[in-house]
Amino acid sequence: MFRCNEGDDSDGYRLKEMEFILSLTPSARVLHAYYIADAYKTNAAHPYDERPELGTYASDSILNDIDGLIEEKGGEGLMLDEVRAAVEEHLPEDLVDEQHLCLLHQYALNKPSGRSLRGTTKYYDRPTILEFYPPHKRNAYGRNGKMSEAHVSYTGYALKFVNLSPDPLVLWWDGIDRGRGERRARKVGTIAPFESIGTSGHPGHAFYLTPTYDKEHQLKRWTVTEDEPILYHDPLEGLSDDERSEEADRMVREKKWTAEQRFLRDAWIADRSFGRDYLVRTGRVWLAQFPTPSADAEDSGGGTGAMRMRPAPYLDHSEEVSTKELPFASLPEELPRLTGKDYAPEAEAGRVRDLAPYRSAGAAKKKDRTGASAAASAGEVDGDATTATLNLRVISVAPRVFESRRFLSPAEVNHLVALASGKRGDVVVTPSTVTESALGDAGKEESGGVRGREDPSRTSATGWVHREQDAVVDAIFRRVADLLGIDEDLMRDRDYDFGGEDEEEEERGGMPPPTHLRVVEAMQLLRYGPGDGYAPHHDFTYPSIGGRYQPRRYATVLLYLTGEGDVVAEDEDGNAIVRKAKKDEVGLTGGATTFPRAVTSDRHDGVQVPPRSGSAVTFYGALPDGNMDDLSQHSGDEVAGGVKYVANVWVWDPVVN
Repeated sequence: MFRCNEGDDSDGYRLKEMEFILSLTPSARVLHAYYIADAYKTNAAHPYDERPELGTYASDSILNDIDGLIEEKGGEGLMLDEVRAAVEEHLPEDLVDEQHLCLLHQYALNKPSGRSLRGTTKYYDRPTILEFYPPHKRNAYGRNGKMSEAHVSYTGYALKFVNLSPDPLVLWWDGIDRGRGERRARKVGTIAPFESIGTSGHPGHAFYLTPTYDKEHQLKRWTVTEDEPILYHDPLEGLSDDERSEEADRMVREKKWTAEQRFLRDAWIADRSFGRDYLVRTGRVWLAQFPTPSADAEDSGGGTGAMRMRPAPYLDHSEEVSTKELPFASLPEELPRLTGKDYAPEAEAGRVRDLAPYRSAGAAKKKDRTGASAAASAGEVDGDATTATLNLRVISVAPRVFESRRFLSPAEVNHLVALASGKRGDVVVTPSTVTESALGDAGKEESGGVRGREDPSRTSATGWVHREQDAVVDAIFRRVADLLGIDEDLMRDRDYDFGGEDEEEEERGGMPPPTHLRVVEAMQLLRYGPGDGYAPHHDFTYPSIGGRYQPRRYATVLLYLTGEGDVVAEDEDGNAIVRKAKKDEVGLTGGATTFPRAVTSDRHDGVQVPPRSGSAVTFYGALPDGNMDDLSQHSGDEVAGGVKYVANVWVWDPVVN
């Protein structure tokens, strides 16, 4: 967020302090608004539903009072006590903290002279390439040893287009259509007023904007370069900062802009100012929106909001994680869909008892309907243990990627393949799509009401499975939560009525439970046939600039259902099973997951993860300081032969939007 004074430089995983400078008035308005929003959210004494809307703060009475006091003093700055008194005229004392007062005091001191606003925050200090390796290997290079990063051959990167006009505009890509081999314009998506849209691109790619009603009228055109991946369309371009501010005020007075639109414009000004200092300090483009929620992590992994990230201290580092979600060695004949009542504590306890015979060591002797070999289980389970151990092995530090082999048991793999192939359940499998924000070698999968379209960058078939599909799928979601180190409660809606009264509601002052919405999307099941693949893309999404807590995907858990040499066959009962190919069958070849921009010392093509049945690949689309990780760009390599089945679990911070 924003702090007036320096904080502790030691907490969090490689999080360090940085100072930044912001344009005074628009940034003060935005930060002031967010401080009030945060105060209402976290202070249980004040009902959350009584908080003012953020857009009303553009002409907030507190800042107006401070401006009036400055005029009364003949243009002199105000003392801290004077600022405190002005604030307490409008807000209860317990809703104002010292950092908020510090911000307003700095505004009151600098407003007469027109100076900028200064603050501090934390940034992620990425390890050097030498630190990517275990300590004993670093010593081989000597105390002053040096190692260089390999130059990657892939040239793609994230692009972000910002519309600073009050009208929705359509973004087009002007290039070679890979399907037809000819030049043609393709629609990327519609950018709402004062919002942004993202895609991926390469240096030299051309884009342009048009009105929604006339696709032939180009309002703005860009040929992108790596030095400028964030591109702005601003109708007030060419004016000085003061002139832009005056023109924006006039637009609001004449009701051509709403107060909320003016607030969003101020937010973009603050974001752009911060991005310049962030780039200078880190060498990375600021792809998130400033200010992010606090990045002051309490554990070693870093992270923002309610989420935490597993640390990746060096390559091949392993971390063991305990889970109570024992693997299914066999499956019950009946697996009904779960409802809200099934998540009540008593119902959950009963379900655990009923499923124990299928998950204990003794279940290996039972023949289940899938015909799966129950000898191999997810994680490491001994005898009649009540917990299993998952292992996360670091296979990339930048981006942060882990592999967990044997995450799923064969019975669980077969169950998900049966769902994905339409052999079981009511999962509808359709051609995969990308959203309007995806293009070329970028793509965002259609999910949860997000409108999608077919695109050459995405060739596969997709089905969606919710956690409530059955007890097996529910257990996999719970195991994913353990893998990521988050509470499984966050992975389901918390509005189930278990009966009785909510004793905490009064203490919260009417505020909804902090996990009212789930943080995970439905599981995406994918089938890739020969020639199918997915070009390099990012999983993260760009949240609205007006969304205080910036909901976006922050972690992906990719589950391999088929591995190299595997086929999907049927047993004598017609159930789908995954097994090794026989001599006359074509097993899976190709289909690896590649991170083409992963930083290494010796590979120009990044890091490649081959498919292994039952394994999980976990990676983060965000950095510990809240920025997007552009290096998390990844591809599903083309399937050369056979069929590839995978499942994706996307986790959001703080909730799915």
